[in-house]
Amino acid sequence: MQKKALVVDNDYFFVEFLSELLEKRGYQVAKAHNGKDGIEILSQGPITIVFADLVLPKVDGKQFFSFIRSKYNGNRFPIVAISGTMIEHMSALDEIGADYFIAKGPIDQLTVKLNEFMAEFETHPFFPPTDKKVVATGNVFPRRDAMELLNSLRFHQAVIEAAGVGIITVDNDTRIIHANSTALELVGKKSVDVINCPITDLFTNGEQDMLSESLNRVKHARRASKVSFCQTFLSGVIGATVSPIEIGGQIMGWVVVLESSVHTDGYASAM
Repeated sequence: MQKKALVVDNDYFFVEFLSELLEKRGYQVAKAHNGKDGIEILSQGPITIVFADLVLPKVDGKQFFSFIRSKYNGNRFPIVAISGTMIEHMSALDEIGADYFIAKGPIDQLTVKLNEFMAEFETHPFFPPTDKKVVATGNVFPRRDAMELLNSLRFHQAVIEAAGVGIITVDNDTRIIHANSTALELVGKKSVDVINCPITDLFTNGEQDMLSESLNRVKHARRASKVSFCQTFLSGVIGATVSPIEIGGQIMGWVVVLESSVHTDGYASAM
């Protein structure tokens, strides 16, 4: 059976560079430009090795690695984090969940390092390294602007996680790309069970039509920006509010907020 690699990175040119390098080594390469598409590819068949950036659209690198660990841990295919922000993540390597860490650098030097890494990987059976270290092309140091951006991202992620309501982020194809811990508790699911699943799968038959109508209403409405209704989960009757994610005048998806303290009968008026 031909070896198959998965490359996940939002940089199109880097995906092509790494794919070509792997293809020359005899790998069939599957490509994805965000974590959500990477998860979809993983569901389609066996993978020999995964390369993914830490900073990804929709499902980020850390969440992507966590998903792989939870769902495919028994397969034991190696997970390689390869990122331009690897050095900035040095203090949190244990939290990332990858087996190997490679810092991006000049393409000519990175080509050498990647071929050396692959030669070592292909020569010896896969065993996770006991120590966490970053393979780099030379002396690299944390960049202040990158650190500030990552700290800002972590702060906003912490705010969503700390919210007293359930927050579910839904892509424009109606599949879930994130759910905070409160949302997971309310619907009685684990993260690995909901990521990349249709949002309608969380709702009972009676409320699926109501949810679909709400998604359409807020996507196409000129004035209304939110629609609320009630849904029954194992945790009880939950108020659900659907809002669009608008970027540059385009609707890119939805946010579904779940709140157990909301008392509403049927549809609330759109706000």
